Formats: sequence, structure tokens, C-alpha cells
Amino acid sequence: MTNEYSEILQYGLLAVAVLTILLPIYGARLSIPSFTLLGRWLRWFLFAALFAYFLKVFGLSFRPDWVHFLSGFALWFVLETGYNWIAIKALSRSDLPLFPEFTENKEGDEWPADKQFFEIKDWLRQKGFKRLKALKAELFEGTYLRASIYESPDQETRIQILFLPKSRGGSVACYTITSIAESGERLITDNLFLPYGGYYPENWSLCRRPLVGSLPGLMRLHNRRIIRHSFEPIAMEEDALVELNDQQRILERLNTETGFLVPRQHREEEGKITAEGRYRLWKEMWTLAYFGKSVA
Repeated sequence: MTNEYSEILQYGLLAVAVLTILLPIYGARLSIPSFTLLGRWLRWFLFAALFAYFLKVFGLSFRPDWVHFLSGFALWFVLETGYNWIAIKALSRSDLPLFPEFTENKEGDEWPADKQFFEIKDWLRQKGFKRLKALKAELFEGTYLRASIYESPDQETRIQILFLPKSRGGSVACYTITSIAESGERLITDNLFLPYGGYYPENWSLCRRPLVGSLPGLMRLHNRRIIRHSFEPIAMEEDALVELNDQQRILERLNTETGFLVPRQHREEEGKITAEGRYRLWKEMWTLAYFGKSVA
């Protein structure tokens, strides 16, 4: 390896390392999830390239560089898989509720003080959406999942804005847009990026697009789906809190019956998630993280 080639490679790896750091930061700040996804792929590439580079520099192997690179690529897959399995096992054994019960939030703190959230509120106001309920669910002691439910002027569309707490403080917003038909079928469009892995009722037509970061963009997608499926929405009259908690109970019951969740009476010994459920959850963690797609 010549000095000139080595220097170029070092600068290239440095540039990739900088992008790996900056892309997730700006992806979160500008609500562009594809930046975060690209950052993950660059991180994987960077690990494999550094693995191959150090093997070559320290003379630990004299095989071709592409073999070293592929070995590093595979090693990262093994390491991240191990980390994900540990996280899934910890989740299965933790006290974190998978389908938490919501209560009405009367503290007036559902909207974080952030410029991007003010812009969302302004957009909802311009489109005539009416706030129905502010809700919250306790995840851990003192840590809450907050949600705001809005309804369109014709009462045929509801938007759930879910504020997920971040580990370093603050919140990130995810959106779920729902319309229902006379038959009871639900047309749901959301951009949730958290792995789910479970099952949904047959009459729920779900489209999950975690790479759509903006609420207006997700709303346009939902409206296109209504037209494409010849869906005829009706006015939604059920109380927002009752409806959300009913959905949580339906999902928990369905996923217990289908073998994703362990029955409640056995969870203390076996954990909350079955072996099949852990595999599906692991698979969805990968597809969401690197392809922006859900397997559910």
C-alpha cells in the first residue's frame, strides 16, 4: 500500500466518519428520516472499511482487500445482531408495557416547546383540524408517552400525534392517520419507526412509511390511498380515548392469540415475547433500520 494511496484512503474514511455523525443529527433536526437511514449504511460501510484497513496496515492478513471488507461487513452484522437480541430479551423481561393504557392528560404539556412542533400546530389549524384529546401513558416512573388526537372538519379523518421521549431529553413526533368505513375497515397510514413485529387485525389496512418525516406529506399519501382503494370513509363518533385504548386491547389480544406474545399467566417465567415474536421483532429492527420498511 503506497503512502499516497494510504493518505487518500485515510481522508476518505475521515469524510465517511464525519457524514456518519452529521447525517443522523440533521436528519432528526430537519425531520428527514432518510438521512438517518443513510447514516446507518455509512456506519456499516465505515466499520467494514476500517476492519479491512487495519488488517492490511498491521499485516494481520494478506488476503485481498475485498475479502477483508466483506469479512468486516459480516462481522458488523453479527455484532449488531447480538446487540439487538440482547435488547429484545431485555424488553421481553422488562416492566415496559408493550400496549400501554392511555389516560387523559390535563397537565397541558402534550406539545414540547420546539419550533418544528409549532409549525405542525399551525398546519393543523390552517387545515381546520380540531383537537379532540390530549393523552398520556406511563412507560416508567416519571416517563410518559404523550399523544394528541386531532379530527378533520368532516370528522372522517383522525390524526394521532405521538410524542416519543428521547434518551437525551426532548421528544420526537410520529403521526398516525386513520379513516374508517361503514363496514368497520380501517385505513391507517403512519410513519412510526419503532419496531413492532406483531400482527394487525385483517380489517386494518396499514401503510407504514417511516421515511416520510412530514405530516403534510403523510396526509397526501393517506388521501391517495383513499382514492386508490375506493375507500368511503364515514364520520368517526367514538371518543378518542376510548377508541385508542380499545385498539391497544385488540392488538394485545390478537398478538397473544397468534403466538407473538406469551399469555399473561406465563410472562413472569417466560417473558412477554415468544421465540417467534422475538424473531419477527429482530427482523423488523433490521428492515426498519436499513430499508425503512416494516414486516408487519
